[in-house]
Amino acid sequence: MDEEERTDSGGGGAPAWMATFADMMSLLLTFFVLLLSFATMDIVKFKDAMGSIQQALGFLPTGTGVFQHTQVPTDFEKPMATSISKDTNEILSEELKSIIKEQGLEDEIEVENSKRGVILRVRGRVFFEPGAAELKPQSYPILEKIAELMKRFPYRVSIEGHTDNIPVSGGKYSSNWELSTARAFAALKFLKEKTGVDVKRINIAGFADTHPIAPNDTPEGRAKNRRVEFVFYEE
Repeated sequence: MDEEERTDSGGGGAPAWMATFADMMSLLLTFFVLLLSFATMDIVKFKDAMGSIQQALGFLPTGTGVFQHTQVPTDFEKPMATSISKDTNEILSEELKSIIKEQGLEDEIEVENSKRGVILRVRGRVFFEPGAAELKPQSYPILEKIAELMKRFPYRVSIEGHTDNIPVSGGKYSSNWELSTARAFAALKFLKEKTGVDVKRINIAGFADTHPIAPNDTPEGRAKNRRVEFVFYEE
């Protein structure tokens, strides 16, 4: 057999399955390019995604693009809209804490950033005499500050009255339910008549002794449970 016959008889070239595989890769590439063309790319999210992919793949390609010789994504200049590092709840919480400090009431008022929203928790004795629902004058500056914050922040506010488990005896109110509701209403009335806030953004409730935050078996615990809460929450 001569040289030409030996060359023609050889079965050179890639296996047949490679053609199908190459077609599939081309279609996948086209599909992802199409998805990318429809996407609105957030540069910060893109940076984070690239870093995650880099760690998942476990390699560090060379070059000057998004991937470089580094364990973290390339830094990009953040848009101005993302320059604020604290969310609105945190800002409001700090404002409220500042007001409490100015009034010297750190032992009587506390702030909690909860799942419900930002809660301003005021001991009952700051606002009211025992068994009464008439506001003390010392409560006015606090309520005025709350009104200022309501005008600055787009929150709704739930004013909630709470008592301890000692039954009401004598006086104007026949039950803790009435007393707790009357106290919440007194705060609402002041905000409406003295500060001009939009009362449509406010709701009130009286819970009597059904939502304690401390045991009612000690004087200290009962004092904590006698309170008015202002819950700032987003619509």
